[in-house]
Amino acid sequence: MTDEISLDEKAEKVVPEEERGLFSALEEKIGHLLKKYEELVRERDELAAEVNEEKEKRIRLEKNMDLLSQDREKVKIRIDQLLHRLRSIDL
Repeated sequence: MTDEISLDEKAEKVVPEEERGLFSALEEKIGHLLKKYEELVRERDELAAEVNEEKEKRIRLEKNMDLLSQDREKVKIRIDQLLHRLRSIDL
């Protein structure tokens, strides 16, 4: 992307000094914009990777929550069964 297109010597001699300065400034600005664009693309890709990592983390946490909820329900059922057995004992 940073390849430069140079004018042949005759064409460069015909272009006034002022215009060469303007072209140089334009080339510099375009080079700066391309560098900034590449930085933004890299940053976007890094952020997308972070988002994917966070999604995977959220999915793992949701699965853990489901397992904990199932365990909690099993404990609740077991306690209810024990309480029922205790109530059925005649003292």
